[in-house]
Amino acid sequence: MKNDKKLFYEELNKLVMDSRIRRLSKYPQHNGSNTLTHCVQVAKRSFALAEEFGWDIDEKELARGAMLHDYYQYDIKKEGFSAYHHGTSHPLTAMKKAQEDFDLTEKERNIIRGHMWPLTLVHPPKSKEAILVCLADKDIATREFARPEIRKAKKLAGKVLNRKSSQ
Repeated sequence: MKNDKKLFYEELNKLVMDSRIRRLSKYPQHNGSNTLTHCVQVAKRSFALAEEFGWDIDEKELARGAMLHDYYQYDIKKEGFSAYHHGTSHPLTAMKKAQEDFDLTEKERNIIRGHMWPLTLVHPPKSKEAILVCLADKDIATREFARPEIRKAKKLAGKVLNRKSSQ
């Protein structure tokens, strides 16, 4: 098994240059990130996980599904959605909007629709690519949420260490 990294990144770069996808940079994501940056990170992490697991994947569908998984195009706070409402509804919204702008395969639709599983219990990921995006999204979101807390902990640890060394 050897996934074609060059093919994956060619598709990813093509998507990132698409003006419809670039609009995602206008929408905030977790703790100071934006949706475009988040989607790129999810795509990269998805491919890395495929390599770690030794899974043979469709590079193009993985790149497309990962880049479009959060194609919902709204600011969660401005819409006034609760975290739960957004979490359960945005995969369908993203899939519908992506379908309007792009010609999606069935696998790509499932990658988008299934990425919040198990929260969206009745829409599980049905392919290796969909499982990878589901896992990568959770990993990247966790890192984005933890970023400020990690900085605070690092700063606190530095103060504690400085206090101990001065005693």
